[in-house]
Amino acid sequence: EYAHGVPGGMKNALDWLVSRDAAVGKSAMLVHASPRSLYARAALAEVMRTMSFALYEVAALEITLLGKKPGEIEAILAEGANRQAMREAVQGFLGFIRGR
Repeated sequence: EYAHGVPGGMKNALDWLVSRDAAVGKSAMLVHASPRSLYARAALAEVMRTMSFALYEVAALEITLLGKKPGEIEAILAEGANRQAMREAVQGFLGFIRGR
């Protein structure tokens, strides 16, 4: 998140797709690594819906990794609860894709 919005680089990448049909109907799930990104996620989801992505919005996966060192990230991702949350999110997304 940058200034409560979608970072310029990400927005620029999406802008390249908006004039094409590359995003239309493509399945996508938003995952973020910081609980501080309160506004950008909603803004990004709105942009992606406008671009006609098939956005999986049933569950949000948020595991705080921002600002952590590689060893800390590895330990956080190895925690049972986080592994289960990641597994459930991916399985839910897979079900979403299969159901389309």
